[in-house]
Amino acid sequence: MRLTETEVVKRVRDFLIAKERGNWHEDLAREAGLRGRGADLILIGGNRKSEKFIIECKGKSEAPSAARSSNKEGWIHALGQLVTRMNTPRTIQSGANKGTTNHAYKYGLGLPWIAAKVALRRIPRQIAMTLCIHIFSVSDDGVVKQFTPSQVGQDYPDTAFQ
Repeated sequence: MRLTETEVVKRVRDFLIAKERGNWHEDLAREAGLRGRGADLILIGGNRKSEKFIIECKGKSEAPSAARSSNKEGWIHALGQLVTRMNTPRTIQSGANKGTTNHAYKYGLGLPWIAAKVALRRIPRQIAMTLCIHIFSVSDDGVVKQFTPSQVGQDYPDTAFQ
């Protein structure tokens, strides 16, 4: 299977919508498409439809020269795109929870497993937890694994992605 960006978006979307207790509304899911503007995937969830999951995805290049460069470092571009879309306060502004992290907005990177492995090691855990960044790893055969913010910032063996 070719892990194009479109395929990664589809796999991550299907994974989250099918996830038990995920509570993401399939009818409200938005995909930007390859030439579209905005995030690659936006999901709306929660009982009051007040939660958002904003996800940037990258595909896997099949070019021989890409094995060392874009497939392992393309996540940096996706992370930059994601950061530019963070236009909501990261902390709750009022009430009993004032000052705590706002978990109503979640952010994610949907990546081929080889890029996810590098991103998981290089993004600091505290940054991932503060910004609510999740990593979605898509294996070569299309299986998605989600890594929550508390799982970011560490090295994983290749077997963790298969």
